[in-house]
Amino acid sequence: MDKTTFVNLVRERLGDRFAATPDECIRAVFQTLHERLPEGQAGHIAAHLPQALQDEWALGAAEMLRRRATGAVEAYDREEFLDRVRQRAGLGSVDEAVHATRAVFAALQAAIPEKDRRDTAGALPAALRGLWETAAVQGTEPRPDPAGQQYEDQWLPSETPEQPGEPH
Repeated sequence: MDKTTFVNLVRERLGDRFAATPDECIRAVFQTLHERLPEGQAGHIAAHLPQALQDEWALGAAEMLRRRATGAVEAYDREEFLDRVRQRAGLGSVDEAVHATRAVFAALQAAIPEKDRRDTAGALPAALRGLWETAAVQGTEPRPDPAGQQYEDQWLPSETPEQPGEPH
C-alpha cells in the first residue's frame, strides 16, 4: 500500500468535516501507538509501511528513546493513549480522538499482514485492544463514545481477559 492510498483510507473514515487532517491524525496515532508497543512489534509494523510513512512512524521511536534516556518509560492506559492522540492531533475532545484512532487503526490493519494484526492486538492491554480490534468494523461517521470501555468490551472479539499485573 502506498502513502496516498493509506491517507485516503483514513480520510474516508474521518469524513469531510473532521477537526484534523488525515496527516495530523496519522502522525498522532502512529507516534502514540509506536510508544505503546514493544520494540519488536513496532518494528514488524514499520516493515510493512510505505517508505513515505516511515518518518511519521519513527516519531514514536524517537519519543520512546527520549523517555528511556530520562528514565520516564511508562505503560499508559486507554484514556492516556486517547489524550495523547487528542493533544498531538489538535483535537477538541476524546470522542474525536477515538474516531481518529479508529480511522488510522483501520487503515493500518489494511496495510499489515494478518499475523501482525493479531500480534499487535496481543501486545496491547485489553482497553487499547478493544480500540484496535473494533476499528475495522466502525462506520465512517464520527460517533460519540459515551460508553467508553463498556462499548469496547461489548465488541471486543478477543476472549482473552486482562491478566492481573498486566499494564493498563
